[in-house]
Amino acid sequence: MISTSQNNTRVITIGLSTIVHQDDFYKPENQLPLDPKTGLANWDCPEAIDFQSLINTLHYVKEHGVFPEGFDSLEDKNPVGSKENSTPIPQEVLDSLREKIMAEVANHQGITTKFVILDGFILYVNEQLRETIDVKFFLTAPYQVLKERRESRKGYATLEGYWVDPPGYFDDVVWPNYLTYNDPFSKLADAIEIGQVAGMYSTTETTIALRTDPMTQKVDVVSSSKATIHDMVESVSSLLSKRLSEL
Repeated sequence: MISTSQNNTRVITIGLSTIVHQDDFYKPENQLPLDPKTGLANWDCPEAIDFQSLINTLHYVKEHGVFPEGFDSLEDKNPVGSKENSTPIPQEVLDSLREKIMAEVANHQGITTKFVILDGFILYVNEQLRETIDVKFFLTAPYQVLKERRESRKGYATLEGYWVDPPGYFDDVVWPNYLTYNDPFSKLADAIEIGQVAGMYSTTETTIALRTDPMTQKVDVVSSSKATIHDMVESVSSLLSKRLSEL
């Protein structure tokens, strides 16, 4: 599984993948903590996520290759943000990257492979969830980029109906929570920016010193501060091939 996970039996069918969204595991709105500053529901903290349900679903998908019967993704019903400034990656580039990854998969003879891709914003705060994931990436982005992405989205389907961020919600709730719960990665990203350490996880002395927090163990950090989406996909694909070879 990729954000990713490993099952000891490693039933992983070539070319197939399933995407699991952390956003599908929010608790009911009446169970969300209230932000002390605004009094608004806080959707951006660990207490807002039903981690046990997420973990149970991941285990089921890894074992059976499909979601449990009756599972309905709310996240897949949400519109994405504005695409006005996005540049599509050429199909030939995607095909080349896919071939590279599948070539690495083919090296593991006797193993049937299905990728389970876990997408989320606070995946690594939960120890049990971390242990469920095989290959881990953390993609950073600057404040302004994250703000524009969040505020370009029209809203979110919820268990109760639909949520739209009130004015100022990003600065008052989203960004402070991002900094609080991803602090170890923010420090790593700063070190990457000044060339003190590479984002790729390794066992060098400098990397170990910057990865004392359990959240960051065996997580490849990919900085997008000066990168295009094309660059990011290239970087993650190369890292994925390397991590697959190590499994």
